[in-house]
Amino acid sequence: MVTDRRFAIIGAGAVGRSLAAALRARGAQVVAVASRTLASARAGAALAGSPLAATDLAVAARLANSVALCVPDDAIAAVCQSLAQAGGFEQGDVAFHVSGALPSQVLAPAQACGANILSFHPAQTFAHADADAFRGAYCVIEGDEAGLAFGRELAALLGAIPVAIGAADKPLYHAALCLACNYLVTLADLGAGLLCAAGLGDHSLPALQPLLRGAVENLARSSPAEALTGPISRGDVATLRSHLRALAGAAPALVPLYRSLGVHTLALAVRRGTLGEERARAVRELLERSDGR
Repeated sequence: MVTDRRFAIIGAGAVGRSLAAALRARGAQVVAVASRTLASARAGAALAGSPLAATDLAVAARLANSVALCVPDDAIAAVCQSLAQAGGFEQGDVAFHVSGALPSQVLAPAQACGANILSFHPAQTFAHADADAFRGAYCVIEGDEAGLAFGRELAALLGAIPVAIGAADKPLYHAALCLACNYLVTLADLGAGLLCAAGLGDHSLPALQPLLRGAVENLARSSPAEALTGPISRGDVATLRSHLRALAGAAPALVPLYRSLGVHTLALAVRRGTLGEERARAVRELLERSDGR
């Protein structure tokens, strides 16, 4: 069982600290937390109730039989190789990383030492250490057979929902998360900038926040098509035309983005079935027309 294993957390950023705290809260043993700085390692070890905080990553790995690499994506392969060369992995160990974009095969040096390998990515944001961050989150797993079995057990322990995908699908999976989550923040920033230009000043971002919360809450209760609101959902061509003209004057670089997102939004409105064929055609013609009139 997962709770019978000895964990080492390599990398004490927000994800590593959250994992350390979550494991401790659920009765798992974290024997070491290692990071580039001793202060960071100590902070992680305190959350984990771990007896060892270290800057020597291999020392931490050798104490464990389940090694979590919570380091930046571009460091995973090199850290794994270094740990393998230093005797950080043995037969029957599990080595896993928490990258959304990379496959488990970047841990091949650990596998060559006899460890099972796994990529274990929580579809969650980690702004700070949070022992409950995994609860209810989807964890996408990919790895060898034993690694996947471990991943399912670990997800269950953390209160997460495991979903297995193939290694070749990880880049597309991660792109989807970035598009839906990271770019939502970007769109909010662009919207706040336009509100500022419209005269709202310091109220720009606060004015958006209730709308953003409402949209996310609607998505939690219903499908994207059912959650959709706004002028495209109503087929309000006159309002859309005024938007395009205003953007052309205030932020012309955003017009192509507005049009592109509008076309995809129209598809949602059509899917919902409340937008008549004639109105849908008028909206599409406006969004695809170069002059915006």
